[in-house]
Amino acid sequence: MIPRRSIHQTALLGILAVALGACDSTGPAGPKGPGTLTATLVSPNGAEGSAVFEITGGIDLGFVITTGGEVFHQHSGGTSRVVVILDDPGEIRFRVGTEDVAEIPQVAVIQVADGENHLRPSLSGYEVRVEGENSFPGPEQESRP
Repeated sequence: MIPRRSIHQTALLGILAVALGACDSTGPAGPKGPGTLTATLVSPNGAEGSAVFEITGGIDLGFVITTGGEVFHQHSGGTSRVVVILDDPGEIRFRVGTEDVAEIPQVAVIQVADGENHLRPSLSGYEVRVEGENSFPGPEQESRP
């Protein structure tokens, strides 16, 4: 006969294993699997008019979208170029589809122009914040390859 304590311990371990398995797609490292990555330009100068980005890494990057302007992109090999041109100066942000949001690519700022379309003389202080999510975006401005 199996002691009652062993049955409870076995049941508790089984429940814990199922709970951990259920959390696998949203574990402590964040979401995993297909979805979108949102890249946001953090500017030391405030509102910007346009920017060019280079993306390296990531898993099977696809569509690119933005709101409040136009976005153009080209995926080639392991590198992508993305150009965002806003209708009105503001925060520059774009979303890119990926097969795994847990694989965050490197996103570098190549050029930035202010609201008057003048290139910034220095990229010092600029950063790109990249976040992943499993949901796909609704209808927004689609990109042109």
